[in-house]
Amino acid sequence: MLYFDFINPYIVYIFFFSLTVFSIYAIFNFKPFISKHKKTIYIVVSVLLIWTQLARYVGVIFRDGFLFTENLPFFMCRLSVLVLLFYTLTGNKKVESFLFYWGATGIAGILYPNGPMENIANLTETFYIDHFLLTITPFFLYVYEGYNPSKKDIFIITGVMAVLLYVFIPINILTGSDYFYLIDQSIVGDLIPGLSSFGFATIHYTIALVFFSLYYWMFTFIKKKELGE
Repeated sequence: MLYFDFINPYIVYIFFFSLTVFSIYAIFNFKPFISKHKKTIYIVVSVLLIWTQLARYVGVIFRDGFLFTENLPFFMCRLSVLVLLFYTLTGNKKVESFLFYWGATGIAGILYPNGPMENIANLTETFYIDHFLLTITPFFLYVYEGYNPSKKDIFIITGVMAVLLYVFIPINILTGSDYFYLIDQSIVGDLIPGLSSFGFATIHYTIALVFFSLYYWMFTFIKKKELGE
């Protein structure tokens, strides 16, 4: 994997942040071009995602060996990326609501990359590519796949997230793993020292519920504006 040894990591961060902003702008403003090349875009995205997964899992396993406590994809964005890859390969509409809401949490990796800003130097291209694609996916689904966000799906997706987080609390304890970062807790643990995994899980899906609701209302507003209401 490329670890940006020859590029300042902050330049890489700024590049992907700028690329994300431009891509969202392009989705709404370059519709004829994107519509014409939509099939090609899906092929390119599929290839990129296959490569990032091979680099993340196969490459790491060959280098360090398989670790049950670290190498399974039980993290928010890693699960989302696998679902996104499934979608780009199959076009299955049933996962669109998942990608629109849960997948959109990938924006956190663009705005606040996996912890404190100094951690940027430790990130690889797989992190940036995955989070970039997850961030722009909701906009692409809305504009080019005709996806209309559902208020009901907000609670379904949040409920699934809550169940998974709570289920993995005892799993992490029994296996010594830290899936879904329930022990590390990222910035939340820094703000609330000594926070339990249960508390972190509760805060996590509550914030996700607010985030999903904001996305719903934002796209509802966009829809009304497009209809001239």
